[in-house]
Amino acid sequence: MHATLRPVKLQKPKGTTLVTAALLVLLPTLAVLQYQWVGELSTAARERLQRNVRIAAAQFREGFDGEIVRAALNLQVGPGTVREGVSERYADRYNTWLNTAVHPHIVSNVLVVDGDSDHLRLRRWNADIDALEPTDWRPPLEVWRSQIEEEYRDFKAGRMFDRRPVLRGEDSLIVVPLRNLVVPPRPTPGPQTVTPLFGFTIIELNMPYIREQMLPELASRHFTHVEGDVYRVAVTDAGDPSNVLYRSDPDAPVDPARADASAALFGIGTQAFFFGRPPRPPVEDRSPRDAGTRLRGEELLSGADRRRPEDFGRWQLLVQHESGSLEAAVARARRQNMAISFGVLLLLTLSVALLAATSRRAHRLARQQMEFVAGVSHELRTPVAVIRSAAENLSHGVVDSGDRVKRYGQLLETEARRLGEMVERVLQYAGIESGLTKGARVPLAPTEIIEGAIDSSVTLLEPEQITVERDFIPNPPTIVGDAVALQSAVQNLIANAVKYGGRDRWIGIKVEHGRQRRRPEVWITVSDHGAGIPASELPHIFDPFYRGSDAVARQIHGNGLGLSLVRQIVAAHGGRVTVTTRAGAGSSFTIALPSAEPDQRPSAVASQLQTTHS
Repeated sequence: MHATLRPVKLQKPKGTTLVTAALLVLLPTLAVLQYQWVGELSTAARERLQRNVRIAAAQFREGFDGEIVRAALNLQVGPGTVREGVSERYADRYNTWLNTAVHPHIVSNVLVVDGDSDHLRLRRWNADIDALEPTDWRPPLEVWRSQIEEEYRDFKAGRMFDRRPVLRGEDSLIVVPLRNLVVPPRPTPGPQTVTPLFGFTIIELNMPYIREQMLPELASRHFTHVEGDVYRVAVTDAGDPSNVLYRSDPDAPVDPARADASAALFGIGTQAFFFGRPPRPPVEDRSPRDAGTRLRGEELLSGADRRRPEDFGRWQLLVQHESGSLEAAVARARRQNMAISFGVLLLLTLSVALLAATSRRAHRLARQQMEFVAGVSHELRTPVAVIRSAAENLSHGVVDSGDRVKRYGQLLETEARRLGEMVERVLQYAGIESGLTKGARVPLAPTEIIEGAIDSSVTLLEPEQITVERDFIPNPPTIVGDAVALQSAVQNLIANAVKYGGRDRWIGIKVEHGRQRRRPEVWITVSDHGAGIPASELPHIFDPFYRGSDAVARQIHGNGLGLSLVRQIVAAHGGRVTVTTRAGAGSSFTIALPSAEPDQRPSAVASQLQTTHS
């Protein structure tokens, strides 16, 4: 019963050991490579995302500024239209733009301001009559009327000026100077002169449409789920980022300091009014190439600033990942990848550990099975040899007196009982392992189970030399279970107490009533006065085929299945087995079984157990 395994010559599986060692060396290397690979993957992902979001921002800018520039180029009014007020050519150009523009509703009005005698006049293009008609000065143009009048006075006086106020971010005006290229209707001899004409084409943008239609459409096209990522988009005043013109998510503002990409919008020059350009020299004083070049969209840019259009703008596009920044998104993705990869490595490590543990357990089980076979062979040979020898003596007439015949008969009975007990224990263990032996569960009296186990055990263990001390509470609670199995469990404990109980051959059996987590239980304790169980052997005493050093040294008969059977039988009844031991003072094994309901009475099965076993 008590415990170290007997040494058996059984070689360890070298193949499994080598594989385990190789995997233990490979896994750390794989972890380092995995860490480096995830880092490189994160760096590549960050660069790709940054490149993609910058490309998307550039495409957003091109889509927005392209519409603005096309409107400014196609809708600027020429000097001839200004003088005459009616122009079929301009009407055709206006209608062509209206029919081909992606967002024609971005323009709410086309205005022309020019000098008439000593006063400025403001007219509006009416597409219904294809003509310019007078209109009133109203916001947002009214705030700039005084500066335009001052510009007109400087123009008439021929003075140099460079007065170019910057529009605010929300200002919705595009101001384009009139192109002063006047060609006489028919050639005339002599030098030709050009009379400059003061004036501006003023394109008023439809800001509600831009905010509610154009900018959301561009944001959805370029920044919704770019490679599975979601971005927040905002358009702000270039000079004051706190002045927000548009925001894709009203509840999530974009932090300008942490924007992943930005682009200048409305890039038609930082100056909204192109004042300060003195009358240019006559056309013939400039080369045709120069004149043709200046007739292009260059007029839309500030003459003092020849930077690229994308380098400046009235508004600013800000793009920020929903995680706060691309760095945060990549870091989160990296953490997820690291968690997954190291989770896989951890799973592999656990698999290797389980493989090693399973291999050791299989090796230990094989060793125990070999011990079991050797022990059972020895146990079988002894009673078989005794029975055979006694039977031969009786059959050959060697024993002739009555007393000797009686002793031989008792010997045969004892050895037969021992042989039957050993065979039944092995069969019982095999049945429990296969799950096929589950007897009927009936109410039982604990004292009857114990008395039946005592009678069955002591009969085999020289009853005249054994002292059994009973300590039963009056009327102990009923238990429910398989009577044969429970008696076998108690009988195993009693047999072990006799085998390992010391020289006084004392056994103590106690029945108590207790509770475990508010559940009533019956506690059956079997004690002895033996040498106790070493602490190093306690974790293994319930293992099948396990025998201790004391049993091996004293050559006590057994096969290491008794306590294993006890634990399995009690566990099948919803109970538990505990052990307390002290060196030199003996051991106590306690079986705790759930109590039956108060209205359940003990069955008569238990009282018949002794007769059945006899």
